[in-house]
Amino acid sequence: MSAPASQPSTPALTPAAELLHRVSAELTAMAVDVNRLHPLAAAHTATAAGSATAPDPDYLQALQGIDHIEQKLRALAGFLAAIAETAPPDWQLDAHQALAAITLADLATRLAGHTPH
Repeated sequence: MSAPASQPSTPALTPAAELLHRVSAELTAMAVDVNRLHPLAAAHTATAAGSATAPDPDYLQALQGIDHIEQKLRALAGFLAAIAETAPPDWQLDAHQALAAITLADLATRLAGHTPH
């Protein structure tokens, strides 16, 4: 006797607002991580300031880039959080395929609404 044909599973729908809040939280966490780079950059700048040579303009531009990345991450996090607050509760998404594109297991787990082990 053959095994019964498997029925396609019903997609697991998640409220769009919930997904937006999760992504917002991840962006905020990334901004915090980027902010932690500032002391490293400041230490290098202080060391360079003690030297007789002028600071490397490429290095200074990279430092400004770190700050700009942090600002953009925080802005995007706030943007998504604001959209989440106004999203109708009946807006739901099947995030399964989108989550499959996330190659970092802990990140995918958090975005799916689970706690990483």
